[in-house]
Amino acid sequence: MDIKKQYNRLVDDTLEYLTTGFARRWREQTPEERSELIEENAGDDGRPVVPSARVQENSAHPRFLQLDGVNAEVLDCTKCPLHQERRNAVPGRGPVDAEVMFIGEGPGEMEDIQGEPFVGKAGQLLTKMLSAIQLKREEVYITNVVKCRPPGNRTPLPEEVATCFPYLERQIEIIGPLIICCLGGPAANAILGSDSGISKLRGTIHLFRDIPVIPTYHPAAVLRFPEKYKRPVWNDLKMLRDYYRDIKK
Repeated sequence: MDIKKQYNRLVDDTLEYLTTGFARRWREQTPEERSELIEENAGDDGRPVVPSARVQENSAHPRFLQLDGVNAEVLDCTKCPLHQERRNAVPGRGPVDAEVMFIGEGPGEMEDIQGEPFVGKAGQLLTKMLSAIQLKREEVYITNVVKCRPPGNRTPLPEEVATCFPYLERQIEIIGPLIICCLGGPAANAILGSDSGISKLRGTIHLFRDIPVIPTYHPAAVLRFPEKYKRPVWNDLKMLRDYYRDIKK
């Protein structure tokens, strides 16, 4: 490739990333072209820098293609207005045979840019929370109720939740987690079909289709008001840890 073509490609790539986070190109490319783009843009650790929500762990697992198919639908979804302003849809991340599933309300700015769930400051805190109860991030499945970022990180509207919820239902059905942790009121309300506040829902184990559900405050709330939410979240995490251990016995 000559210098002029390399320069034009660099300019095109920059504009594409700033405006869509490579989302348009990603949707239009063949699987072979996507693999080539991932390889070209891999970081020092080999992980792709280009959004790669379809590149999931446990690709040899028999349910992998089912989950990959749901994620592909999410990436191309235009069923509600949220898709109009997104850079990337964010299906989720984690192994298809994960035993613990964490569900937030929706992607934030960094998630929208990278196409991955919980990668901003709240995501960094979530990783520390997992470590505190002897769980590794790569062992759990992390996703959100809505898969596109609501403008200004607002709470998803009821119609947005209703439109996106079937994707989450299918993810749960395919993965079959032993336990679910809802991060924040909107996630807990969606999963439990409740309109109660998170302060009333947390501290108790609920059920979603026979799967135990433990609601707790969102990591973002802990970052904003650590003196108020740090202790309750820690108590909820210990409940999750102990209940998970009992299930595994």
